[in-house]
Amino acid sequence: MKKIGISCRALLVQYGIDRGLEIVKESGFDAVDIGLGGYPLDKGVYSKSEDEFVSYFTAMREKAESLGLEISQTHGRTGTYWPEDEAHNEEVRRLTELDLKASSILGSPCCVIHFPNSSRWDKQPPDVMRKVSSDMFDTFIPWAEEYKVKIALETFGAARIKGARIRDFFADPTEFKWQYDHMNTTYKTMCVDTGHTHEAESFWVPPPEDMIRILGSDISILHLHDNNSHWDDHLLPCQGNINWPAVFDALDDIGYTGVYNFELAMRFGCMLEEFVRFAGKYLRAFVDGHGSLKK
Repeated sequence: MKKIGISCRALLVQYGIDRGLEIVKESGFDAVDIGLGGYPLDKGVYSKSEDEFVSYFTAMREKAESLGLEISQTHGRTGTYWPEDEAHNEEVRRLTELDLKASSILGSPCCVIHFPNSSRWDKQPPDVMRKVSSDMFDTFIPWAEEYKVKIALETFGAARIKGARIRDFFADPTEFKWQYDHMNTTYKTMCVDTGHTHEAESFWVPPPEDMIRILGSDISILHLHDNNSHWDDHLLPCQGNINWPAVFDALDDIGYTGVYNFELAMRFGCMLEEFVRFAGKYLRAFVDGHGSLKK
């Protein structure tokens, strides 16, 4: 049986570590994606002492282990380099090292780190975007190797510049693979985000099933969610128009054996626990049905 996982930052923020992870387990999930971006920098764990930092994430790992939950992946704070803002970029470096360190303490094999986003960089020449991205990831590689956590490059989608939607530079699979191939380390992997990829199809980005086949067996983690190809809505599968049976066929074709992790919008307030319990049943039926809810 395929393992199912859920990105659970909202649960941990709303219910705390112990109860949040208990809800995940009670809802039928096998694994979690720990989002590291939910911690305020002025008073959260990222501002604490070394001992407090280690104790916090050790307790989280031990709680997950006690429940039999796999921490299959983490998601970094998503901050990446900005043009002409070295103070911001230095903060990105500081936080990324902490993201990779936290991931190591949690026992996660990888941490998703975003590319520099075209929404910040506007329409730069390809050589500029490649250099910015390569310089940034080259800085992160020594920490990935030190903490033995793979940097997971995530497929991108649309960007927004002055109110207009465009294809993000690294949504192009050729540019995605260029960056991946130019990372001189074994501590790297790929994350396919179906919503990002589908959102950019109108800009001649291949649909998720084709993107999976293009990237191939280097894919080890997933962000699965749906949309209507216009916005990154993070909907439950079958609420948008992704061709899910084709996605599952493609994952089978590349020999994917990892967790089927879902990155869903969780804007449900006091009904969040009820939503997660429903989602656990829904997604188990969906995965067992090979991307379909038909009997």
